[in-house]
Amino acid sequence: MLPMIMRRTIFLFVYLLLFVSAAFSTAYASLFGDQKNVTADLFVVENTAAEGLLAAVHIKMEPGWHVYWENPGEAGMPVEVAWELPDGFRALPLEFPVPERFDSGGVTGFGYKDEVVLFSRIVPDGVRDDRSVAAGDFPLKAKISWLSCKEVCIPGSASLVLKPGKAGAALQELADTFRSRIPRFMPGSEGDLTVERIAQGEDDKSRYIGMVFSGSASAGLKDFFPLFPRKGLDLSGITVVGNSVIVPLSGDAVPETIRGIIATSAEAYVVEGDVGSLSGSEGVDSASGSLSLMLVFAFFGGMLLNIMPCVLPVLGLKVFSLLGPDASESGRKTGRFLSLVFAAGVLFSFWILAGFVWALQGMGAQIGWGFQFQSPAFVMFIAAVVFAFGLNLFGLFEFGTPVVSGKIGKTATHHDSLGAFVSGVLATTLATPCTAPFLGTALGFAFAQPSWVVFLFFTVIAVGMAFPYVMLAWHPSWLKFLPKPGHWMYIFKQLMGFVLVGVVVWLASILNAQSGGDGILRLFVLLLAVAFVFWFLGNLAGHGASFTKKLLTWGAGLAVLAGAYLYLVPGSETAETNNAEAGNTERFSGTADNGGSLWQDFSPDLLDSLLQEKKTVFLEFTADWCLTCKVLEASVLSNQSVLNALQQPDVVAVRADWTTRNDAVTALLKRFGRSGVPLFVVVPRGDLEQAIVLPEVVTVEMLLSALREAQA
Repeated sequence: MLPMIMRRTIFLFVYLLLFVSAAFSTAYASLFGDQKNVTADLFVVENTAAEGLLAAVHIKMEPGWHVYWENPGEAGMPVEVAWELPDGFRALPLEFPVPERFDSGGVTGFGYKDEVVLFSRIVPDGVRDDRSVAAGDFPLKAKISWLSCKEVCIPGSASLVLKPGKAGAALQELADTFRSRIPRFMPGSEGDLTVERIAQGEDDKSRYIGMVFSGSASAGLKDFFPLFPRKGLDLSGITVVGNSVIVPLSGDAVPETIRGIIATSAEAYVVEGDVGSLSGSEGVDSASGSLSLMLVFAFFGGMLLNIMPCVLPVLGLKVFSLLGPDASESGRKTGRFLSLVFAAGVLFSFWILAGFVWALQGMGAQIGWGFQFQSPAFVMFIAAVVFAFGLNLFGLFEFGTPVVSGKIGKTATHHDSLGAFVSGVLATTLATPCTAPFLGTALGFAFAQPSWVVFLFFTVIAVGMAFPYVMLAWHPSWLKFLPKPGHWMYIFKQLMGFVLVGVVVWLASILNAQSGGDGILRLFVLLLAVAFVFWFLGNLAGHGASFTKKLLTWGAGLAVLAGAYLYLVPGSETAETNNAEAGNTERFSGTADNGGSLWQDFSPDLLDSLLQEKKTVFLEFTADWCLTCKVLEASVLSNQSVLNALQQPDVVAVRADWTTRNDAVTALLKRFGRSGVPLFVVVPRGDLEQAIVLPEVVTVEMLLSALREAQA
């Protein structure tokens, strides 16, 4: 049997996971909704001994919706089919017709709208086996999964049965139409389309791969859809000029080979070839060098998160935890142990964030650093957690069960360990609204990479964030400049409780911007429930209570709070109504700050118009939940010299608000190589390619210098 201490720790940890999962599930539902918009069915096209059985997957979409090709592009998930076949048979790879291109908010995807037919050929498993799929082998089963997108993206699936016998004439005609759009492999040197050259090139603005074709069909080139590589290509910049195709590169590395589909006015062909002018080893070295540099940025960015305004409310709590252990050897060991527990909380939180980033990106969602604060459900959840932590600092409830013993000593109580872990989670959560120096560049790089790179970056950021506190705990002599432990620590602890209550007020202001007065009322009711439940738990299951009594009491209390949260959390309709009302009054009107500078509210149409007019555009990316943004607005944007510069006739100030989910703002952030706020960008005289991207921490002189450079 597990030791008593371990069972108790696991019990509380499982409850924490359940509560977090419920919060994120509700947040995701509030962001993406739930609806049916795609139907799928199967039918038989042909069944011969020579070719095997050709099955057709027919997918129909509601107007405005689309599903994705085998390479979905910069976001999305391809249609997949998993067959359940009789023994002795296998399914060949799914055959996709030529896709269409979808461009939304600066993000390029490849897929199909209205309807599409995909094909899967089922053949005998043995090489020399020439039997066809007999009637006795039916029915064949398949599970089809897809991601459908319109304004939002929703995953879907269907379990279907393929019955024997060819389909009717209408379906056969539909199958013939889409079979004619299946790309065929490039013909020989005498064919109607041949590859003349595939080479890497470079100009003043970008690097690219150029492909030159010849043959009778080369004059009818329409588009190119890459299959490989999946990353490192600027999909929105692919252009066709005469008999050539230009594919810009979005990174420093150049792929050794390129493979994709060339669509002509008549047919489509599979293109594959080596990229000349640069060896593969050089490309790999360049990529790994960039990765190493960005990982260094991620580490130092994680360290600097500790001094950002977003994290300052809990900075005092961390210092307090380092002052707690006594000067004895046992106390020092306890402090070291608790610092590692704190680091584990930071690491755990960053891994959870990385998992959600990977999952939501795979579903086609446009997200960035701090995306969870765009959900009213998450804001309400974290406000309740911060409030409960504040109540703990006020002494409303305590934990007292030993969690470790032996070499670490009895001073490391369950309260200490759980408190250190929750401190790590809380610090990470409050760090995510804003980016620190170095971190914006590193995250902008990471969010465009494969999922394992995202996990690696989040791990390095977590290590960087926890590093200073682990070092101080293992070298307590570095803290000798602080006062000796005493009664002042008790007062300091309670003062930190008021700081956390202030954080709750800040979170409430965010919720007000997202869900209005109704959201605030729901939050206050939830906080009342939190205060009552933890007061009740502190009195009924405090020091001296049996383990069984604590187990039942805490289980019931957490269940009540989870139920109250799920009942009170603002739904998607509330948030959408509030956003619509705000949009009706402010979307195209602009806002004036205290200094009189007129700000235009960002929209893709507004930006396009200003670029066409050759205006110098100052873009501020901000959010109500970003404390660093508010500090910059108060210290930099309110400066009279800056206000005068922004009021020049040829300068337009545009504010891109990222408080709630906005795919257009997210896409523009990614275009500038960033994944979060704050961000200042100066676009000189309508030339987006020459945009000046300022660092995360900006001074008045830096901004004025960028504006002077843009106007010059």
